[in-house]
Amino acid sequence: MNSLVIIGAGGFGREVLAWSAAGQPDWRIKGFLDDNPSALGDTAPGVPILGPIDGYEPAADDVFLCAVGRPALRRSLSEKLKARGGRFATLVHPTALIADRAKLEAGVIVYPFALVSVDARVEEGAVIYYHSSLDHDVVVGRWCQISAHCDVTGAAALGAEVFLGSHAAIMPGVRVGDRAVVGAGAVVIADVNPGATVAGVPAREVGNLSRRPPAG
Repeated sequence: MNSLVIIGAGGFGREVLAWSAAGQPDWRIKGFLDDNPSALGDTAPGVPILGPIDGYEPAADDVFLCAVGRPALRRSLSEKLKARGGRFATLVHPTALIADRAKLEAGVIVYPFALVSVDARVEEGAVIYYHSSLDHDVVVGRWCQISAHCDVTGAAALGAEVFLGSHAAIMPGVRVGDRAVVGAGAVVIADVNPGATVAGVPAREVGNLSRRPPAG
């Protein structure tokens, strides 16, 4: 039997705790990793905070899910555990619809009522929230965060660490570059540059991390 360790004891982590009971009832819930020992309060009785990530040594039966919303932070925290031999699971809620030829990599979390269609690929550590859909041949890069009610249409591709706000829509064949942010409700009809933030209908670039001057 696998023992689930959830990275992050905030609201996202408590959701993953709830969905794991439905999606993987054979897992034993071991607890959370969080730097704040009182992060749970009284919201998850009987489930301990095992301590911070730094210093935690994975046991042979541990499997991990990272419940941290910011893609870059989710990547860095996950990679710390992987470097110590940690194994990451994949969690799919039973109400989600996953096509037979869809591919979900390790660390992926698929929330209730999401859709991953034929020949779509969801790469390591990406998260698909409620009622979002990935159409045929879509590629979702590593550590992406797809918020609720998003629509990523046929053959569109998201790079690594992309964040989609709620109700965002990516039109067929559009490419969204690494670390881009798509604002809530945006309709993306043209390719998005790496690091860009886009918003509006149709979506337009309103900022870009790569063009900011260095701090200090």
